[in-house]
This record gives sequence, structure tokens and C-alpha cells, in this order.
Amino acid sequence: MCVLRGCILMISLAACLSPVFCAKILCAMSAVINTPSQHIVMSAITEPLVQAGHQVVLLAPKNKITKGLSSEAVTDKIFFKSSRSKEEHQEFMDMLTGLQHRLSKSSPIEVARIFWEHLHILGEGCSKLFKDQKTLDSLKKEKFDLILTLPIVGCDAILAEYLEVPFIVISPVRRSITVTEDHFGIPVPSSYVPFSFFTSFSDRMSFKERLLNNLFRVVIQPLMEFVITSRIRAIKKEMNIRPDLTLPQVMGQAELAFVYSNVALDYPQPMGPNWIPIGGITAKPSKPLTKDLEEFVEGSGEHGIIIFTLGSAVTSLQNEELAESIAKVFSELPQRVLWRYKGKRPQNVGNNTLISDWLPQNDLLGHPKTRMMIYHGGAAGVYEATTHGVPLLIMPLAADQMGNAARVEAKGFGRAVDKNTLTEDEFREAVKDILTNPKYQAGAARASAIIRDSLATPQDTVLYWVEHILKFGGDHLRSRALELNFIQLNSIDVIVFLSFVFLAVMLTLRWIICRCCRRMCGRKQTKSKKD
Repeated sequence: MCVLRGCILMISLAACLSPVFCAKILCAMSAVINTPSQHIVMSAITEPLVQAGHQVVLLAPKNKITKGLSSEAVTDKIFFKSSRSKEEHQEFMDMLTGLQHRLSKSSPIEVARIFWEHLHILGEGCSKLFKDQKTLDSLKKEKFDLILTLPIVGCDAILAEYLEVPFIVISPVRRSITVTEDHFGIPVPSSYVPFSFFTSFSDRMSFKERLLNNLFRVVIQPLMEFVITSRIRAIKKEMNIRPDLTLPQVMGQAELAFVYSNVALDYPQPMGPNWIPIGGITAKPSKPLTKDLEEFVEGSGEHGIIIFTLGSAVTSLQNEELAESIAKVFSELPQRVLWRYKGKRPQNVGNNTLISDWLPQNDLLGHPKTRMMIYHGGAAGVYEATTHGVPLLIMPLAADQMGNAARVEAKGFGRAVDKNTLTEDEFREAVKDILTNPKYQAGAARASAIIRDSLATPQDTVLYWVEHILKFGGDHLRSRALELNFIQLNSIDVIVFLSFVFLAVMLTLRWIICRCCRRMCGRKQTKSKKD
């Protein structure tokens, strides 16, 4: 028996010595601000790695608010110096509410200006990190096997290059300003792939929409990337990190990208082998509700419940008149309503409405009595509703939320309304339409069936690809398009060469035809003179 136990112990130790099965992974989140939903996505990615025996270490600024980050998602934490107190970090989090409402009323150019105003926040964490030499030296000594980055402004990518450790980028949305298919050499036909981060275009675009889609991809998106990464580029230059590469090219050095998308909601488009969709990774089987919540939900009877939340970062509407109108509409419904709301309680709140500053969103979505969710359109929540088969009424505020709303409408399991122009009657009509029209429930059921009909869960997909990169690296997945210049990539030199060949052939044929015609005409003239 002792010999058997000894053998088992030796096998276990041997497994842990393997770089694949007991890897040391750094989860880099150097930004001063991350929304709770981003922490939830990161937790959903790292939890399977921890469960598989990997060591996952979180890197973050000291005093950073990490609400949403599961205690089971990391095995250790490293905090670098920060001049901000916990109270100041909380002020930043509170600022996000107002900022998202402000962005919802802004054009892409105005959005770029807003980002410019907040550059000191976007780059602050990166600046503090690279000034903390003690932490940098400690990170080098750790000899991490892999770095997971959430590159809001690209800081964690240049950290990976500084440490000379392979890295994977994670986009908590379909594509972000700093993580796009272009960074990975993946073709994106602007004729049918809506590229814009701030529009509601579908894969069926008019000429005007295709024009705007191309302009966004070629002009506005690179401009916004240039603006929000200005401080990171300065740090990259100061630290002499990969001077041979631009910041977008550094992003392209990632072994692969985990992106929040899935065919159940997204439009078909080209994808590379290092562009891995993980949409729905935060959706889990629902857990039992607390006693009070369960009693409230069960008390709804056959009518069921409605969930109303504007995501993890936004807790109020910042429009008392709109809040009163929404509360009044809710009070008229036979359904019960769970409303995540923090602020002055609307006077029109009915007896059928429960207001709380926190809701177990995933667990409520998985409850059989849930009839619909009213939501701001953040990717994580949209995919949770999709997985659980719940129709959506989306009230987009900013960023990718307009695009998510358009996809929900295109897939037939929800509608979208404009918060800035929404009236009480419009809101009432939209809510009643989703509750009474069976097409929305049918569309939600179909989308749920599609997202569940997969060879592997998103969690298993993440674990597989992380261990694949640990074994083999990612060079065999990287498109050679990244090594070509603009002329080579678009075969402009080939087109020019073939055009010259075609022109030469045509000129040669013209010359031959002219020569033949002259000879024939010459013979006719000679024959006429003889006659």
C-alpha cells in the first residue's frame, strides 16, 4: 500500500513538473478601471485554468476595485504601487455611470474627444506599473509561462513584450478599439461585416452604410486607437520595448485572441485559427435564489417576471422623468419586475416591482418564470440571455451595445429602443410586444439551442487553447498577412503587372492587326494598278 501511495505521489509530482499541466500564468489587469462585467469575463476564463491545476496570478494596481472577480479565479495576487486610495478608485467606478450615459449621446468624433479628456485615467495604471521597478523585477523573476491580457489601451501587451513572455489577448466584446481582426491579419470585408464599434449596422447594409462602415474602419477606428493609446506609446518608447514594432503590431504578436462572439448571435464572417470565439462563457446553470427572491418570483404566478438592469457599471438612468415613466409602465403590467436601480426611488413604482442595487442576473435568467430582460446591451449579459433563451428589450448606452441590439433584432428575439428619445408610450408598446408576440420567445429558444449545440463549452475551449499554446506556441496559427505590406497584401503589384501584360498583349495584337491590314491594302492597290 505504501509503495502504491508512493507511486501515485511520484506521478502527481511529475505531472506538476510538466509546463503544460502546471503552468504559471499571469493575469494582467493593469488598468485603473475595469468594469465588474470585465472582471466576470476574466474570472470565467481563469477559473477553468485554476481547476485544471494551473497557477494563475493577478496583477493589478493597489487599491483597485475588483468587484466581479471570483476568489476561485486566481491563486495569488501581485499589486503594484498606486497613488489612488480605495475611495478614489470607487469614484472612478462611479464616474463610469455618467460616462456611459454621456457616450450614448455622442458621435464617434465626440467619443474620441471624451477619451482624450480621460487619457490620464486610461494610461495611469500603465505609467505607475513601469515606474515600479521592484514589481517589474519581481515579475521577471517569476518566469511566467504565459500572460493573459485585457488590453483596453494596450499596456498589458507591452508588459508581455517587456517580460519576453508569450501572451493571449482577451476582448470582453466582439472587437474593441485595440483588438480587431486587422491586428491579426484576418480579412474583414467591409461590404458585409459591420466593423463599427458605435453603430447598429447589420450584415445587410445600404450603400450609405457600407460607405460609413469603410470610413470607420479606415479612418475613425485607427484615429481612436491612436488617441487612446498615446500614453502607452510614450511608455513603450521610453522603456525601449520592441522599437521595431508599432503598438498595433505588438498586439498582433499575441499567440491568439479570445473574443466575445458566437454564431448564435453574430453574423457569418471570415475568421482565423487564432481568433477564438468564447461568447457565453459567463452563462452558467442557474443556482437557487435566496428565499426572499424565490418567494417574489414564484408569487408572479403564470405571468412570470421581467428583469431590468443596465449592466454592472450603470445603476441608474440619470433621467428622473424617464425613470418615472418606466416605473409607471411596470406598475400596469401583470408580471412582476425585478429592477436593479440605485438612486432616488421613482414615485410611480408599483407593488409588483422590487427595486434592488444588486441582482443575481444569471440565476434569474435561468429561472423558468423569467419572461424577458430589459438591458443596456453589454455583451456578457446579452449572451447570458441568449444561452438561457430569454427575449430582450435593449436600451443601448455606448460602445458595442448598439451593435448587440442590432444583432438581437436581426436574430428575432428582441427589440431595441433609444433611451435618449424614449417616451412612455413607446416603452409600453415595446414591452407589451415582446411579452405577447410569440415570435420573440421562439427566436430566443432557437438562439439558445444554437449556442448550446457545440462540440465544447466556452470554458473547455479556453482550457484547450491555453494548453495548446503552452505546448506549441502560436506561430503556426498566425496569418502571414502580418508580414506583408499594403501593396503585397492587396496584390496591387500583381494587378499592376497583369495590367501591363494585358496592355502589352493588346498593343501587340493591335500592331499585328494593323500590319496585316496594311499588307492586304497594299496588295489590293498593286493588283488595281496592274489591271
